[in-house]
Amino acid sequence: MRHLAGGLVFRGFMFLASGLFVGSAWGQGPVGPTADEIVVRMMAKNAERQAALAHYEAERTYRLEYKGTGGAHSAEMVVDVDYSDAQKHMTIVSEAGSKMICERVLRKLVESEQEASQRANRMQMMLSPENYRIERVGQKSMDGVRTWVLDVSPKVESKFTYRGRVWVSEDDYAMVRVLGEPAKNPSWWINHASFDWHYARRGQFWLPERNVAVSHVRIGGEATLTIDYGEYQVVATRTIKPEADTVSAGLRTARVGLIAGEGSGEHLRR
Repeated sequence: MRHLAGGLVFRGFMFLASGLFVGSAWGQGPVGPTADEIVVRMMAKNAERQAALAHYEAERTYRLEYKGTGGAHSAEMVVDVDYSDAQKHMTIVSEAGSKMICERVLRKLVESEQEASQRANRMQMMLSPENYRIERVGQKSMDGVRTWVLDVSPKVESKFTYRGRVWVSEDDYAMVRVLGEPAKNPSWWINHASFDWHYARRGQFWLPERNVAVSHVRIGGEATLTIDYGEYQVVATRTIKPEADTVSAGLRTARVGLIAGEGSGEHLRR
């Protein structure tokens, strides 16, 4: 039963493996941008900043607490991360607590995150008007950062998509927080899974700060995974020009979609 629980918890957390790098910088008129325009601008700056981020180093701490079938178990793993040219290289530094959780859950999470760094998986996980229905529902200040608040749901449900709420900074169009759940349960054995991703500004970049994910198992039990991303050492960046043509094309696509009835046509005044 302990091996079964370990496998179920891992499938429940596979969805949470990778982080996103997002942001942008545009002025605004008296009427704020639509939901699709916000996301298109965020996508453009995401591409710019990811291209500019050549290398960083960080130390992450993974913690998992499981309560349910077989009692209560916990484990912790510290991982060194070396990011170079859009690829992550991860080295396990230490492990503590349940050996079963370390081997069957945390190690597999680290392996799956490296896979999620590949281009194909990143594209599937990208928030875009092509992949998601997006509605702008308001504005909110978070830790001194003014944000647009968006509700999102995927047009096609898969293990790489999610539904929930996204906060995007108004000053540079960066993703600040994502609160949601997978569009499809990772396994029949998981009756509910949810996550809360937080990002923080590190110089000119927004990088993952803390992730919390909770999975409920049908046969009984709850697992909570926390990833603390620690301090980043950004040791190399590239200088690039904004992709103005790409942004313009993306905005035109978003507007065409609104005229055709796709996405949100909502306008809110600031």
